[in-house]
Amino acid sequence: MCGKSLRLKRFLRPLDGRVVILPLDHGVTCGPIPGLQRVEHVIRMGIRVGCDGMVVHKGMMRFLEPIAERLPGIFMHLSASTGLGPSLDHKVLVGTVEEAVRRGADGVSVHVNLGGEQEPAMIEDLGRVAGACAKWQMPLLVMIYVRGNLVSTPVPDSAIAHAARVAAELGADIIKIPAPAQDAVLAEITGGLPVPVVVAGGSRFPDTRLLLDRIAGALAAGAGGFAIGRNVFQHEDPEALLRAVCNIVHHGFSSEKAWEQLVRAGSPPADRLEHSG
Repeated sequence: MCGKSLRLKRFLRPLDGRVVILPLDHGVTCGPIPGLQRVEHVIRMGIRVGCDGMVVHKGMMRFLEPIAERLPGIFMHLSASTGLGPSLDHKVLVGTVEEAVRRGADGVSVHVNLGGEQEPAMIEDLGRVAGACAKWQMPLLVMIYVRGNLVSTPVPDSAIAHAARVAAELGADIIKIPAPAQDAVLAEITGGLPVPVVVAGGSRFPDTRLLLDRIAGALAAGAGGFAIGRNVFQHEDPEALLRAVCNIVHHGFSSEKAWEQLVRAGSPPADRLEHSG
C-alpha cells in the first residue's frame, strides 16, 4: 500500500468511503467573517462532532499542535486570493506540497476557477501540484468551480461536469464541486469518475431543512460526501448542524430524521416555525 492510500484513509471512512469536510480557509479570502473569528473554537467543535477532514491555511496549523492526537485528516490549503484585490477569482499558490509534509498535513488542497482569463495559470498550477503530490504521496483535494468573465450565469450543469472531469484528469484524489441544479447530472458526474466527488455547501443557506435535503439528495446521486463551512460555523447551533450532516453522510439518516434531531437540539425558531405541521 502506498503512502497516498494510507493518508487517504485519514479522510475517507472505511465503512462507506465517504467524507465530511469542514473548510476553514475563508479568512484569507474574506477576512474574520462571523463564526470564524476564533478558528480554534471551530476546530475543537469539529473534533467533538467527529468530522473527517478540515481545510486550513499554513498559519492556522499552529492551532492544531496542542490537540494533534485528536485531529481528523488535515488538508493544508495551497491557494489564495483576497476580496481586497482586483481579481478574487484568480487563485495563486502560497505553499508547496513539501511544506505541507513538513508541517504535518495529511493532504493538500487547491482551488481552481475555470472560465476566466487566468484559467491557464491555475490549470498549470494544478498540474504542478499534482506532480508534487505524486512525488510526496500526498492526497490532493481539488476545489474546482466555473467562475469568470467568459462563462454565462447561472453556470450550466454541463460546465460543472466539465470542471469535475478536468480535476480528475489532472490528478485529483478528491474533487469538490458546487451542486449541479439536477441530481441526475451529479449522478452522471460521479458515475463517470474514478475518485470521490464531494459537493460544496456554498454560501449560507437561508433554510436549514432545504440544506439537509440537498445533502441527502447529493448522496443518493453518488456523491462521496459533503464539504460544509459557512453553513456550519455561521449557523445558530454549529455543533448540532454538523452532527446532523455527519448522521446523513455516515449513519443513514434521512434528511427528515436529521432535521428532527436538529430541532430537538435547539434549531433556530424561524426554521422550526417554517417547517412545523
